[in-house]
Amino acid sequence: MSPYERREAMVIVNPVAHNLPSPRRLDEAKQQLRSAGWEAEWRETGGPGEATELARLAASRGLPLLFACGGDGTLNEAANGLAGSETALAPIRGGTVNIWAREMGFSRKPAEAVRQAIEGERRRVDLGRAGERYFLLMAGYGLDGAIARRASMRLKGRFGATAYAIAAIREVLRYRSSPVTLRLDGEERAADLLMLVAGNTRNYAGLTQITRDAIADDGLLDVCVYEGKGTLDCIMHALRTLLRRHQRSKKVLFRQVKRLELSWETPLPAQLDGDAFSESPTTVEVAPSALWVAVPRGLRSPLFRE
Repeated sequence: MSPYERREAMVIVNPVAHNLPSPRRLDEAKQQLRSAGWEAEWRETGGPGEATELARLAASRGLPLLFACGGDGTLNEAANGLAGSETALAPIRGGTVNIWAREMGFSRKPAEAVRQAIEGERRRVDLGRAGERYFLLMAGYGLDGAIARRASMRLKGRFGATAYAIAAIREVLRYRSSPVTLRLDGEERAADLLMLVAGNTRNYAGLTQITRDAIADDGLLDVCVYEGKGTLDCIMHALRTLLRRHQRSKKVLFRQVKRLELSWETPLPAQLDGDAFSESPTTVEVAPSALWVAVPRGLRSPLFRE
């Protein structure tokens, strides 16, 4: 049984997403919506930012559900258009890693993912906000942002998730820390910062968990700060993180906060939800219960309090 009385949706498709479903698979998803009595408007994006505008349009029309077919970057754009609205966001996998879809247990098959969403549940989740832009999964600074910048769309289109590994190897060999002053809900700390991740969720790059205790609806962000100097520290941090032992390191700081402030002489490269961000905001904060999401019925996930 669907939780939606009004059966109208918009489906945003990023046509250049890596691993975009085949036309046949997308047609199966269309048929799934039709057979369930849903009217759906399908729209392709033509460039960066268009998914946000389409999501705002869906919200202004009061549509109960918006599907985003693409990767986590497409979901990020859609979330920025839906924040504060009553329209719920659902994923159709079509990107490089698809972290949110994985964490929520959505099928790889578009038709099945559609069925899971329309027969599922609506839940409110927090968003993070870096400056004026929202993120659903995480914000990263330092080495993390440098890797995202090097993993260009062309590289991701050719190598998929391997693009991040290629970019990471290149950056680890050259990246050096920067002196940064952090304010974590008012607690001030100076750090030789290699990398910082403010997480709303747990999975990182489909490989490990950096903010492994994060909860998406607790009104907090989980902040992980990696300190050190250069290549050797980067390598040791990477090994500990892959083995999920980084919390034991004296060079790693964890905090759960509502607001994070950064002060620096030279802005650090940044990424939001896995994509390089052209800005380097000095404030990161939580936006509690800012987004409705569709999840499969009966979902039991450590990302939710209940």
